[in-house]
Amino acid sequence: MKRTMLIFMTCMLIAGASKAQISAFEDFTYPHTAVKERKAVPYRYIREANVKWSKRIHRIIDVREKQNKVMHWPRNPFYLMIWNAAMDGDVVAYANDSLTSIKTPEDILKEVSIQTTVQVPNPENPGDPYDLISTIVFETYEPEQIAKYRLMEDWIFDFNYSDFRARIIAIAPLIRLPTESGIDLGEVPIYWLKMEDLRDKLVQQEVFNSKNDAARMSFDHWFQMRQFSSYIVKESNMYDLDIAQFEEFRDDGVEALLESDRIKNDLFILEHDLWEY
Repeated sequence: MKRTMLIFMTCMLIAGASKAQISAFEDFTYPHTAVKERKAVPYRYIREANVKWSKRIHRIIDVREKQNKVMHWPRNPFYLMIWNAAMDGDVVAYANDSLTSIKTPEDILKEVSIQTTVQVPNPENPGDPYDLISTIVFETYEPEQIAKYRLMEDWIFDFNYSDFRARIIAIAPLIRLPTESGIDLGEVPIYWLKMEDLRDKLVQQEVFNSKNDAARMSFDHWFQMRQFSSYIVKESNMYDLDIAQFEEFRDDGVEALLESDRIKNDLFILEHDLWEY
């Protein structure tokens, strides 16, 4: 009798544990843990003597392009990851692409918030509709407004491995500055995050796969495999300027895009010419 009761209680405990496990993944028919349990693979060590050629490139990822729409998948949007990483203090945010001066969450909120002065009724004299006082109202910035990201990467030819590849150094969400006196001030980075600091988070976050829900890759893998569409806005130069800031391209957006394509094509030709057929 005791043995029968022991077997019965054991079965009940197993059934209860199974039920608890299923309830934790009630949206799925099976636990999705493959991505959540991944660890970022460290970058390969590069010896300076083996680097025979390198070039620093800045490029823009626009999530409104069809290929990049997966970044803002509503169930796991990239803008929320990169915003929370900076605002929670989990990843150090930098003020510029030199990655030297640090931005605090308070600095970021102050920079992106819109300050407006409005007239409101005087609380000490509510009966008089003409007795108004000035007060400052802050419009909270919503990360959903992020539509573009700026990548800083190095293209490196490693002689030891005979390969030519890009390594992303940092990423920055862009914000459009308000128009002043009818002049469009353009877009600027809110802050910069080192990709190496961000990878431990991105490697455990899923990217939507329209072909197969059971074969989703992580955001870290998505970036490493270059699954995004982008265009070049800067290559390293003695003036440290973007393409659009040079005099010959400043007032001609078409020429700036053609220059961007030229840089992209030069990188392709360089890689092609490294091999003999």
